[in-house]
Amino acid sequence: MGIFAESTILDYKTKNTSNEKERTYLLDLLRANLSNEFKQEFIFVVEHFKVSGDYAWFRGTAKRKDGKEISLSEEIPYDCCHVEALFKKTNGKWQISESAAFSTDVWWDGIQSRYPKAAKEIFQ
Repeated sequence: MGIFAESTILDYKTKNTSNEKERTYLLDLLRANLSNEFKQEFIFVVEHFKVSGDYAWFRGTAKRKDGKEISLSEEIPYDCCHVEALFKKTNGKWQISESAAFSTDVWWDGIQSRYPKAAKEIFQ
């Protein structure tokens, strides 16, 4: 057991009164990121969202807010519609450390070794 054995793991998969503000803030950060990249407005189906200390790991599916089909460039290969993101809190403010939407590879492979201070349980 390392120094993170005592880490508290919060599950943000489902919105509730205790996590609503922070959960919404994190998802809005990701939403803005995707909106800038893909020029569409998204909502998320949260499949996995765990927070511990200064790190949060999200996996989910994106859908267009207007209900239409997501339109992606045909020149770039995409695997619709999964999204993953690692958030890190720096100086008390959440930021996206790494994220990708619709990737065709498992870009997050090894992410735990890139962020050794993140509790491994957030990725499980």
